[in-house]
Amino acid sequence: MEYPEDQIPHVIRSLTQRSRQDQQATLEDYFLPDAYFVHPFCRVPSFGDYKIPFTGWTINSRQFVFFIYQWYRILSPEIKLDIDSTCFDKKTNLLYVTLRQTFTLWFVPFSLWQANVKLVTVLELQRLPTDHHHKPLPGQQNSNSNLSLVQQPRQLYFIKGQQDHYQVEDFLKFIAPWGASLLWVVWQLYATVICALGVIFLRIPNVFVRERVFKLDSKAIKKQ
Repeated sequence: MEYPEDQIPHVIRSLTQRSRQDQQATLEDYFLPDAYFVHPFCRVPSFGDYKIPFTGWTINSRQFVFFIYQWYRILSPEIKLDIDSTCFDKKTNLLYVTLRQTFTLWFVPFSLWQANVKLVTVLELQRLPTDHHHKPLPGQQNSNSNLSLVQQPRQLYFIKGQQDHYQVEDFLKFIAPWGASLLWVVWQLYATVICALGVIFLRIPNVFVRERVFKLDSKAIKKQ
């Protein structure tokens, strides 16, 4: 990618709403071979090409990311997805994407198993020099070639890793769409009430115990 904020919507839609061939081509074009993936329900650690003994097959972590996206499409062939915002932090090479999606299990009748969720995806990017096929050149990350003598290859951003962040009530919708997220909201409200009651009734006793018994400082909670 040359302009990550502008190009990432195309990448996301290709992975979540298009064909198997589009998914594979997108991963090969935009993800590094040792890309990692972190999600509340699955994880792919980063590892490069590994030859499986006696098979002639070579695998890497990007291949497992492909399996995850393929299984995602198998379970829910009709994904509804809206990208709300993108923001690229050049200092840290992190691309933030907020999006909403509707995940529906195709084999459950009348769309009874449907998850309407919101998440923030954090993509770690790496800028690398590329060849004429726009593929990263191996071993060129720290190249110090003289610009006056050698024409420098074009540099593009590639995805080094992906992390998907959900609120608890959102990822609960995937595994228990019939009320589990509502129960979690009730628990959150209950915890909020406990916080309020703790401040009202226990702040002063807490200050007394900290200062008089344990000889600890209580400026953070003591009324000035």
